Amino acid sequence: MKRSDLTTATVLAAVRDHATYAFERLASQYPPKVVQAAFDRDGRKGLLECGVSLQRPWLSPAGRWYLQVDRSPCDRS
Repeated sequence: MKRSDLTTATVLAAVRDHATYAFERLASQYPPKVVQAAFDRDGRKGLLECGVSLQRPWLSPAGRWYLQVDRSPCDRS
């Protein structure tokens, strides 16, 4: 399994729905290294923000906007 298997939409929805437990929730379905890489990817995109730990992110304003916009499936990454 690789990072591209875990889409940005899935990561952001998990952070929105599970807050600080999003990492654990996703790591129950994907390898922890894949989840960490996806969090890093979406953090670099400016969709997630974090404090001391990248494993405890929250949605940035851009991340909230991303989830609200009706995007076609080919636009999701």
